[in-house]
Order: sequence, then C-alpha cells, then structure tokens
Amino acid sequence: MLKSLLVVSSFLFFVTSLVAQDNLIKNGHFAEGTKNWNVLLLDKSQPIKAHIEHADSYKEYGLADNFVGTNFVELDQKSAIEQTILTRKGESYTLLFAYAHRPNAGTKQLIVTAGNRAIYTKTIKNTEAAGNFTYKHVTFIATENETKIGFHSVSILGGAEDMGILLTDVLCNFTSEVDLDRFVSDKKF
Repeated sequence: MLKSLLVVSSFLFFVTSLVAQDNLIKNGHFAEGTKNWNVLLLDKSQPIKAHIEHADSYKEYGLADNFVGTNFVELDQKSAIEQTILTRKGESYTLLFAYAHRPNAGTKQLIVTAGNRAIYTKTIKNTEAAGNFTYKHVTFIATENETKIGFHSVSILGGAEDMGILLTDVLCNFTSEVDLDRFVSDKKF
C-alpha cells in the first residue's frame, strides 16, 4: 500500500514538474504553423501546403468536434518535421505529443526520433471513424548537447498518399528521476 502511494505521488510529481518546466520545443502547439520546425519534403518542387497542413478546421480533417480550435500539422508519406533542441549529454528527457489518424487515410506508421534513434513507433490502422488525439509520452537519454526531435509518417496499406497522421501538443522537458526502490528500501516500517 505504501509503495503504491509512493508510486502515485511520484507520478503526480512527475506530471506537475513536466508541465511547470519551460518547453524545450518551440511552437509545439503549431499556433504559428510550422514556424521553428524544419519541414522535410520528399518532393521539394511541391509547395509545403501540398504536404503539411496547419489548421484549426477540425471537420475538414475528420476530427471529433471536441477538437475545435486545436492547431495541428498533418504528416503524410512525403513529409516530416523536426526541431533541434538544447540538451545535456547523458541526461534524461521526456517528450510528450498527441497524434490522431485521419479517417480513410490508410494504415500509417508514426515514427518519432530523438537524435538518430527511433524512440517511438506506432502503426495506426485505417478507419472511417472520426479522429481523436491520443497523448503519448516517451523518455530518451540525450547523446549530444543538441538533439534533433523528428516526426515521420510512413504509408503501410492503402489510403491517399496526401492524407496522413495529425500531430499537436509537442512538449519536451528535462526528466527528474526518482529511484522508488531505494527510497522504499531505506525506510523501516
């Protein structure tokens, strides 16, 4: 029971400290489109609008109506975004982001990278249902004093090439680590 209470308390502390810190990602809510993001295009002759969309028009993208006013980008199989952040080599960081499928976009895979390493992959099955953002957090250890955070989409099965995965609410912060086993084992009850 005490260990469970400590775990819950530590999780709440972790979430509170993550929100209270300055976000290392600039424009992670995409309020200014893709400003501060490096946009990678497979076909550089195509204008950016053909590959990455920024909008708060949820219906056009098949999102449920509780996402009115949410800004996001759409990653299709011909585009990706990345941003370089300042980190400390050997330190732990937490990346938080939200993604949603676009209805009838086909089966896609979201790949999230930190540095030159994939830190998260998710296969998103095709569906006709309205999209809902799913929040995910992952931790990574910085291998350099600058870390490139990237989001990529790969088409796996069917769907339109210009429809993809919607992304919003990208945050990255230094992670405070707590060793619960040591804390619990040091106390005698």
